[in-house]
Amino acid sequence: MSIFVGFFPDDEIKTKIATVVVGVKDVFKDLGINVRWSEAGKYHVTLLFLSADTSPIKLLYYKFLLKKFSFKKFKIRFNSIKLGLSRKFRQLIYLDLLEGGEEMRGLYLTLKKLLKSKQDINFIPHLTLGRVNKDVSQQEYLNIVKDLNVLTKKLKVSDISFSVDSIDLVKSQDGKYSVEMSISSS
Repeated sequence: MSIFVGFFPDDEIKTKIATVVVGVKDVFKDLGINVRWSEAGKYHVTLLFLSADTSPIKLLYYKFLLKKFSFKKFKIRFNSIKLGLSRKFRQLIYLDLLEGGEEMRGLYLTLKKLLKSKQDINFIPHLTLGRVNKDVSQQEYLNIVKDLNVLTKKLKVSDISFSVDSIDLVKSQDGKYSVEMSISSS
């Protein structure tokens, strides 16, 4: 069982994102590249990944610490469809943010300190759409990026936005998510 802190877009936004994914799927299908797509009902944004293996006692401890956490409502607005957060995560297909990224970085740092996370990553706010099943060549990567840039404009990705008024402590087990605790904005 893994645990993370994050939030879920509402069903209307998930539907809009799923519409974008239909277009993105065509790009990869045309290039013969297999992708493991995220399920539309499971679209979420992770603020802080806590553990891939969490005991029930550790989960209670996180809940206790999160009682001290508060945040102000903020807006998320997507910017574009991207491939690869970094060299290490080059297979990741995701939506990056036009608005809300700074708020998320602040929340990430607050949560990291509050929950005593030793995680040391370069936090990049995003929503994962899928993962490419193979290492793409440099030429494939360039072709995909070009196609995704065209698609971003065509599908008006930057028109997709929503307000974040609750943040959740989420348990993921066997592909199923359950909200263990929800914190509403102040």
